[in-house]
Amino acid sequence: MTSVATGTYAGALAPVRAFDAFLGDPADDDAVVSTRRSVLLDEASAFPDDEIAAVTAFGLQRWYIPAAHGGMLDDALVPLLMIRHLARRDFTVAAAHGKTFLGAICAWVADGPIVTRMAGLVDTGRPVSWGLTERGRGSDLSRSATTAQIGPGSVRVDGGKWPINNAVRCRAMTVLARSDERGGPRSLSLVLVDKEEADPATIGYEPKVSSHGLRGANLAGIRFEGSVVGADAVVGPEGHGLEIVLKSLQLTRPFTTGLSMGAVDRALQTALDAAAVPDGPGGRLLDSPTARRSLGIAVADALLVECLMLVGVRSAHAFPGEMALVSALVKFLGPDTADLLFRDLTRLLGARALVVGTDHAGSLHPSAFGAFQKAARDSRVVGIFDGNSVVNLNMIVNELPNQLRPAEPPDLAEVLAPLRADARHDAIDTTALRLVTRHGSRLLRSVPALVDAVDDGRTSRAAVDAARRIGDEYAALLAEAEDLPRQSQPDPLAFHLAERFALVFGGACALAVHLARSRAIPGPLGESDAWLAAVLQRVANRLGADPVQAPVADAVLDAAVRVHEAGETVTLLGSWTERS
Repeated sequence: MTSVATGTYAGALAPVRAFDAFLGDPADDDAVVSTRRSVLLDEASAFPDDEIAAVTAFGLQRWYIPAAHGGMLDDALVPLLMIRHLARRDFTVAAAHGKTFLGAICAWVADGPIVTRMAGLVDTGRPVSWGLTERGRGSDLSRSATTAQIGPGSVRVDGGKWPINNAVRCRAMTVLARSDERGGPRSLSLVLVDKEEADPATIGYEPKVSSHGLRGANLAGIRFEGSVVGADAVVGPEGHGLEIVLKSLQLTRPFTTGLSMGAVDRALQTALDAAAVPDGPGGRLLDSPTARRSLGIAVADALLVECLMLVGVRSAHAFPGEMALVSALVKFLGPDTADLLFRDLTRLLGARALVVGTDHAGSLHPSAFGAFQKAARDSRVVGIFDGNSVVNLNMIVNELPNQLRPAEPPDLAEVLAPLRADARHDAIDTTALRLVTRHGSRLLRSVPALVDAVDDGRTSRAAVDAARRIGDEYAALLAEAEDLPRQSQPDPLAFHLAERFALVFGGACALAVHLARSRAIPGPLGESDAWLAAVLQRVANRLGADPVQAPVADAVLDAAVRVHEAGETVTLLGSWTERS
């Protein structure tokens, strides 16, 4: 639920500022999570035990528990930004600690007696993991072979899950298992396997996975060989496991944008630092027109991901019935855009972007390029878990008929209200989540109104023209989608349409954030609409229009440099950057 209060509403995000202060300056080797130690641990493929212990002692896990069940979670943007702060310092720490949010989410969605037990587990700070995928079965959860024999007084679990984050470290795991051999949509159930309840002799492990990114993470396999827990360990009604998982993913998918943003923050910081110092006889990158355009585009990509993050989490509060589509759009476009940012900045930085360890950083922090390389590798995992890009594109394709269904034009004020800086957000109503939407995304359906609203005589011509280009693309997509054949297996054309719909959605997110928060954007980015023009031109370019114009890239880069030189993060969200 969302309401609008008078005045700037920054108080709810005070815990984010407190967490940021607790973590300290990552350039300081004595900080809770330091850049140097992060890189060294990654090079050794070592788990960050001390960092995880410190974050747990702070109590981050309390923001994974809904306030209604004794925790601190009301406004979901709070833990999302906390994860962003953590991932900016060390993606592995953020992914390992944040996994408990994923492990617990099914209990919050299912509700019922399991909630109290799960809240107690999470509050201890011991990890709770999520056992969904299995070796050799890809992303098709309906093929899960792990079994759960649910009796009147106990549940027996047999099978294995792989690869699972915190598989070995976790105190408990929410396991998706087959409870009915007859198959069908009601053949899977969820079981909370508490390792302190089951006989340890019935639980085994496969070796740690050696991975390209997240090298220090506890990625491994787990085996259940007659693991018995009580009947009260079933999460939700028997046979509703897949439905609960699919609804839970609607919340975890936008939550992963916090990880992407943390990695993006790290990349921009390194690139802006490097661009400001002389680079041999060629001088500074900031003085090169070609480099400036690349840096400006990278800033635009970062701000697009941030807009997706904000719209995703605010939609969960305000329009939970649309999250089947919105979560897929956010989860596809966010990681895809972050990957582009890393690709472009890697080209810009050249050989320095491939440096590992804590050497060869010149006048920068010794671990600067090692941290960039780590973030580049780690961030790629976001596009894989909680449904990979193909899975999310398939979900978008399946939702196209709902987006095309006739409906009244959305009320633009209602669409923008949740994004305002002074909007208060109560707990997400998980009972309102739906496996399919009725009319798709109202933000997408608002594209014509958003474009008209931004053409107000005050917004720059560069931003308005790009908005018009995106609006025209949306109209063309609707016409093409009408002619799309209905198939059980979408063809490449359908996936291409889904990608373009996602890009239009990204443009709509930027327009909505601008219209809802233009007076609340902090610092240099809030002084003009240069950021909007850059984001919209970047989206339009990905849809086939001309590249971002040099003056637009220069303007957004100049604003970002001023923010960076002031020691702040490049962001459109003001309230968590304010210092009390």
